[in-house]
Amino acid sequence: MTGGTHLYIIQMDRTGAIKVGRSNDVERRCKQLQTSCPYPLIVLLVAKRQGNREQEVHRRLKAYRTASFQGEWFREPALGELPTDLYEMLDIEFVNSDWWKKPPEPGVGP
Repeated sequence: MTGGTHLYIIQMDRTGAIKVGRSNDVERRCKQLQTSCPYPLIVLLVAKRQGNREQEVHRRLKAYRTASFQGEWFREPALGELPTDLYEMLDIEFVNSDWWKKPPEPGVGP
């Protein structure tokens, strides 16, 4: 597990899947992830100086883990299992809860 000062949550636009991780530069990390992701990624949360909580959050979301994508990705309903303080920090306007309404792109994704 790599280190980082800030905890982040990133969401995949077409699938609703979320990634929880830690980084010192979340925007750069999002760009790195984007290079191997066929769908647009959106940063939902940056919790400054809370990167040490990554394992705690992963444990809470374990039941929502998805094997459809490389790395530690979780299904969108996992957002409801976040610790309350983190959930309240989410910018709900950017959470894509309607991802399932978008038609799949041919030849991409699960």
